[in-house]
Parts: sequence; structure tokens; C-alpha cells
Amino acid sequence: MTIDIIMPQMGESVTEGTILHWLVKEGDRVQKDQLIVEISTDKVDTEVPSPTSGILRKIIHKEDKTVPVGTAIATLEEAEVEEAPFATKEEVAPAEEKKIEKKVTAVPPRPDKLQFERKISPLVKRMAKEHRIDLSKVRGTGIGGRVTKQDILIYIKIKPEYAPPALEEEVKEKEEIVPVNPKRKIIAKRMSESKRTAAHVTTTFEVDMTKIVKFREEQKEAFLKNEKVKLTYLPFVILNTARALKRYPIFNSSWSDEGIIMKKDINIGIAVSLEDGLIVPVIKNADKKNLVELAKVSQDLAQRVRNKRLNPDEVQDGTFTITNYGSNGSLFGTPIILLPQIAILGTGAIVKKPIVINDAIAIRSMMYLSLSFDHRVVDGAQADKFLITIKESLEGWEQEVYEQMPSTETEFGGVW
Repeated sequence: MTIDIIMPQMGESVTEGTILHWLVKEGDRVQKDQLIVEISTDKVDTEVPSPTSGILRKIIHKEDKTVPVGTAIATLEEAEVEEAPFATKEEVAPAEEKKIEKKVTAVPPRPDKLQFERKISPLVKRMAKEHRIDLSKVRGTGIGGRVTKQDILIYIKIKPEYAPPALEEEVKEKEEIVPVNPKRKIIAKRMSESKRTAAHVTTTFEVDMTKIVKFREEQKEAFLKNEKVKLTYLPFVILNTARALKRYPIFNSSWSDEGIIMKKDINIGIAVSLEDGLIVPVIKNADKKNLVELAKVSQDLAQRVRNKRLNPDEVQDGTFTITNYGSNGSLFGTPIILLPQIAILGTGAIVKKPIVINDAIAIRSMMYLSLSFDHRVVDGAQADKFLITIKESLEGWEQEVYEQMPSTETEFGGVW
């Protein structure tokens, strides 16, 4: 009868396991409880024993393959195995002992070293080599006195001075390969493709954010009370960037071999940082939203990104991207364009610094704006004009507010 060897569930929250190493080959005879495969999960690394004696007919999943728990990883044909390489004299029934003794006398006895090595799995050998442990000094608690992974861990804990002094200096540095998660692989692929494809250039301007900083400090409590959302600096940048895109629509385009594709909708993506990478949710029709709406939608999208509740369509159709590296204290950077877009705006940290104004030194709240653009589509002069438009809009915020806010609107419901 053929039975399946399945990937076991090593803990309630474990949903998958990775095959590290097969200890036997297809066609090998195995005995019940003989260790046949090493697996790794996010909880533990372990060795899986054979559920019965027989012949390993097929290995379904090879080494380094990750499969869900309960998945068949190999098939075993049940059969009697005459020789018990992992059994000791004490474990053999009296009726069988004589039969085995006759077979042993018919062949030369194995050297002690070979008998010892037959009880050592590749995983244990690798651990012993890494920690420079003499396995002959480790007490085995496995079948037939076999040294297990747990035996090695206990030995290290009880006797940390096991390593000979002469070997301590052999390896001063070690390397470790950290598996790359799928999200990181996607980011790496897209960023590398962007650098190979687009002709990246970055231009940077310094912006005086003093008026916006003052306005925010004066209004943030009322904004939170009336609109139920925090007033950050990001919606100010989004609003003025959307206006600049309407004035310079070339930055709301993409490159193609047939020609430049001009996008009619202004959909601004906001890069949101996670522990394992970045996600860029998109604010659709950003140019048709006021400050309150931009504050609400940007924070809602960011929150749902972190809670993993984002809808697939909310990361699509972006035409321009803003990344706020200043949230981590960075002053300026050179962001990579998110293809097929042709530009990305980076905002740095807002810091107070001395600035010369009308031949006098004043303390102002300053921020760097960096625009990376595709030189295949636009030139430096166009990029500078686009960035200057955003800069002047931010620096002239207070005047713009009082001149454009309709008196019929609510406190935070005007065009800003």
C-alpha cells in the first residue's frame, strides 16, 4: 500500500513549512521512525520521521520548496525492512535478536566511527560544524542513542566553553543569507527596471514653510475637532502639487515608443512605508479635492495600508507620486521614478534654520523638495519651473488662504 508523507503542522499558527534537506533518496528503503527529511517553519526547524517501514517511491517537493501544512511531500510504499540500522540491541525483540545476530556474523563488523556517523543527520552535522562541537562528547537521546538537534542545543547551553581556543580565531566574520519576501522582490524588480529604463535626473529646491507651520499650529486643534482628522503637512504638498500638474501637464504623463501619453486624470500616489517595504496607494482626481478632503483621504489610505485593508484598485492608475522621506528626519534624497510615471516628488524634514532675508538673518522653518524626473520626456528647465511653482505656492500659503477662501464656506470647507 502506498501512503503519503505530509508536511506536518508544527504549531497552531504555522501554515507552511520549507523543506531544507532530504535525508534519503527515491528508491531507498526506510524503517519506521527513521528520520527522512528536515523541514523549517517560522516557529521551529525539525526532522520528520517515516510513519512506517517501506520504500520511498517519489519525492514530490524538492529541497528549498515551501508548501502548506497537510500537503503531501513524498510517497512511501509500505514494505518490511529486514535490517534495522537505527535499532539498538535493547530495542530488538528477543525473537528477532538471534536472527539479526546471525546476519551480523556473516559480515565484518563496522568500525565504531562509521556506526557513530550513521546516527548523525546532516542538520546535526551542520550545527556541530558551525559551533565546533566534537559529537562523540554529546550524549544522544534519539533512537539508538542518535544525537539530535535538541541534544546539540542542550550541550551548548550546559557547556558554552566547548570550542577549543585555537579555533576561536578561525572565523571572525560570518555571513548570513536572509530570505527575501515577495514584496521586497517586487520592489527590487520595479526599482531596478526604473533605473535601467528612465533617464533619471534630480533637481532640489529649498522651501520656506514658516507660514504653513504657523497656520497649522494655530488651526490643528480646531481642524481635529471639526473634521475628525489630524492636520499634517502632507495635504498642503498634495494640494499644491496637483495645481502645478494642471499648469504643467507634461509631468502628468508617461513615455512610450509611439509618443508621450498625456493623462487626463491627476491621480497622485502617496508612498507609505511598512516594515517589509513600500506600498503606494493612489488619491484619484487629487486636483478636484480641497485640503480637508486630501487630509482625510490620505490618512485613510495610509491607515488601511498598515491594517492590510487596501482594495486592489486603490494602488492602480497613479500618474504622479509623492514620497515623504522627511518623516524619518531625512533632509533630502533622490527618489526613484515609479514607472510608467515620469516624475516623483520627495519632501524632506521641516527644520528651523537661519536664513538671510533682506540682508538680515531670520529663523525660518525650511524644507527641501526634490524632484526626480525622466530626462527622456522633460528637460531641467521645465522641471525647475514645475518645482518653483510648488515652492511659491507653499511659501505664499497665508496670502492665498485669505484671498481665495469664500466667506460662505465653513471654517475648513473652502477651496484650500
